[in-house]
Amino acid sequence: MMGTLRDGRERAVIVVRTRGARSYDGAGAMGGWGEVGGMSAEPLPGDGPADAAPAPFRPSPTVRPGPRRLATVRPVPPPPTAPMVRPGRHAAPDPVDGPAPSAAPVAPPAPPPPAPAPRAPRPAPPTPEADAARRVREAWEEVGPQVDELADWFAALLFSLDPGSRALFPARVTEPARRLLRSLVLAMSTVDRPADLAALLEPLVREHRALGLRAGQYETLGVALIGAMRRFGGATWDDAAEHAWVRAFSLAAGPMEDAARAAGNDGAPALAEATVVGHRRVGWDLAVLHVAPDRPVPHRAGQSLTVEIPQRPRMWRALSPVTAPRPDGLLEFHVRAVEGGWVSRAMVAHTATGDRWRLGPASGRLGLDPRSEREVLMVAGGTGGAPVLALCEDMARWARPRPCTVFLGGRVPDDLVVLARLRALAETHPWLAVAPVCEDDPLNAETLPGTLPDAVVRSGDWSSHDVLLSGSPAMIRATAQALLVDGVPLDRIAYDPFTQ
Repeated sequence: MMGTLRDGRERAVIVVRTRGARSYDGAGAMGGWGEVGGMSAEPLPGDGPADAAPAPFRPSPTVRPGPRRLATVRPVPPPPTAPMVRPGRHAAPDPVDGPAPSAAPVAPPAPPPPAPAPRAPRPAPPTPEADAARRVREAWEEVGPQVDELADWFAALLFSLDPGSRALFPARVTEPARRLLRSLVLAMSTVDRPADLAALLEPLVREHRALGLRAGQYETLGVALIGAMRRFGGATWDDAAEHAWVRAFSLAAGPMEDAARAAGNDGAPALAEATVVGHRRVGWDLAVLHVAPDRPVPHRAGQSLTVEIPQRPRMWRALSPVTAPRPDGLLEFHVRAVEGGWVSRAMVAHTATGDRWRLGPASGRLGLDPRSEREVLMVAGGTGGAPVLALCEDMARWARPRPCTVFLGGRVPDDLVVLARLRALAETHPWLAVAPVCEDDPLNAETLPGTLPDAVVRSGDWSSHDVLLSGSPAMIRATAQALLVDGVPLDRIAYDPFTQ
């Protein structure tokens, strides 16, 4: 639509058709139909009544501008700091309005691979001495079930090589030959431990001298021993085993020969004479004997002495003194007659006051270390209570005795020969506790029921104690096995190796 200005010029007028809308004047006031932005707005034909005539044109009054309001300006984010990339095929897309995307976290550099762990050094190969000692122990364990036959064969070879040695043995050679065999094997099995071998030399040589052996006879003993093992060694005996036994015997025989020569040169007799001054039977199979040596016999509490009686010449037996060494040298022995035992039955039934005995050297390593602070557990069966009583009497002389528990076992109360003396010692020494055990008398209120190993295990935890076992080989094996299962370390269980 065209309009005419006041100065006569024409102007274009835009007519905006709206329904029910309002417009804003230049001052921002809301009004009806009027000029919008310097333009006039008129209703279009057909909006009003059909017969209404169009209104004549009237020029709009001049619109005076009012105060202008500025719209709020949104802050423009700063341009990205990334370097400009020339548009191209691989150009990065334009950034989108909004907060700048956060930079992706940079992964820390991977740590360097760990250095390979140093390889454990290969174990050094066993020394010839260690290999020889190991083979000796393994072969001796293999022939254990037939040790009596081995002892008889060993004695026969020894007598054929040295006929004069027959006079050293009684008519029944099995037991003394077995004892001699065990003493030799014990020395051979420690050739890889020089300190242990040196500690064994003195008692072994004293025992050999008591048998009448001389230093020059060790070579003959070795030949007889290897010959007997060749016969009874079984599947494990081969050339390597034989070479190991020869080497072990050579390493052990040299120090024993030197010790035997030194003992023979010092003038000390190998045996001591003694007189029986007391014999009392406390049962049909048990006797208490008192023996007075002509000279004091050196020994420690817990050790045993080899004894020869006139009723059984050249048949030596090991007996443990009941008391600790006394100033007057008097010895007390408790002897039980065993089935088939020639010497033990003669001691119980036929020994009389005035009999002359011969005493050999002391042997055995059962004892207590006064420097240790651990508590002590002693388990004794039958006449095995003799060395236990001797050890307790000896510990009563210490400045600081170690707490000690003693289990003394037997079939019936009469077997507990040293129980009264142990209880008397416990009454005056609070560090000692005594627990008697009777297997065949479960109704006795003063004793514990059951076997000795079961009673010991039921009574407490002994894993932190030093354990000493004394008694028959069967009792020692059963008790040691029960304590090992109960958690007692093997190196804390001690017993006389000659009892096995």
